[in-house]
Amino acid sequence: MGTGGTRAAVMVLACLVATPAAAQSLDPGPPGPWVVDVRGVLSGLPTSEAFYPGRPAGTSVPARGFGIDVGGHVYPFRFAAARIGLGADVLIARGSALDVSATLTTVAPQMSFNFGSSDGWSYLTVGLGVAHLAFVPGESTNVRSLNFGGGARWFTGPHLGIGFDIRFHRMAEGGSLDAPTPAFMPVTVAVGLSLK
Repeated sequence: MGTGGTRAAVMVLACLVATPAAAQSLDPGPPGPWVVDVRGVLSGLPTSEAFYPGRPAGTSVPARGFGIDVGGHVYPFRFAAARIGLGADVLIARGSALDVSATLTTVAPQMSFNFGSSDGWSYLTVGLGVAHLAFVPGESTNVRSLNFGGGARWFTGPHLGIGFDIRFHRMAEGGSLDAPTPAFMPVTVAVGLSLK
C-alpha cells in the first residue's frame, strides 16, 4: 500500500474511532426520569439454630439463596450534585440444604442519591420496610428490615441497560416469645436489566 493509501486508511480509522457510540447521547440529561430493574440476586440467609427450631444440632442449613430482585424508581428533583430517586424494591431469595429450605422476601420503599447522566449513573440507596422469613421445616416470621448500599446502571440504548446492586439488609429480632429469632444482616448482590 502506498503512502496515499496509508493516509486514507489512517483517516478512515480516525473517523471511525472519533464517531460517538450510537447508544450514547450527545447531550445526556440527568439520571432518570424513571427506571425499572429486573435482576437475579444472590443473598445470604440466616443459619442460626434459632431459625430452625426442633432441628438436631449440626443439621445442614442453607447459607445463601438465589432469586429475583424487582424495583421501580422515579427521579423528581435534584439535591446538590445528586438526583434524588424515590421508589420501592421487592426481593425474593430461596435456598435449600438436604430437607431444609429457607425463603427471604423483602419489600422496602427506597430513597437514592444518583450521580451521572441518563446514559449511566451510580447511586447510594437506603430503604426501610419489612422482611418475611419462611423456613421448612420451621416457622415463618415478619421483621423490620433496614437496607443500605449502592450500585450502577449503564444504558446500551435509549431504553435498555444493565446494572448491578450490592446491599446490606439489617433484619430486626423477631419470632415469638417462645421461639425468638436473633437479628442478622445478610448481604445481597444483584445483576440484571434496567429499563427506562
